[in-house]
Amino acid sequence: MAPALQAWRPMRRRRSYDMNVAAIELAFAIAAFGCGLFDAPLWMVGVAGIGMLAYWNWSRRVVLNRLRGAAWLTVSTVGTIAIIAIVAGAYWLGLASGGFI
Repeated sequence: MAPALQAWRPMRRRRSYDMNVAAIELAFAIAAFGCGLFDAPLWMVGVAGIGMLAYWNWSRRVVLNRLRGAAWLTVSTVGTIAIIAIVAGAYWLGLASGGFI
């Protein structure tokens, strides 16, 4: 194909994050909720949190590999803070709902 016509080719559709990624991230939050519900030691919640961070990093590796310097640090920091908040909130909800369920 001529180089001038290559620009008019339809772009390939980028792979979007599918429901599997969302389901796995939900599973980590449910695991933290279960740790709180059954009054598990805090280190078990830490294992779930580290696992969720590792999975988050792996599932977004394509985007993270494109970023450099301050952009990478900003995205990673915001993601880490969000994951810590999700795991801590799920654990706390498990602790709070332990007497009700």
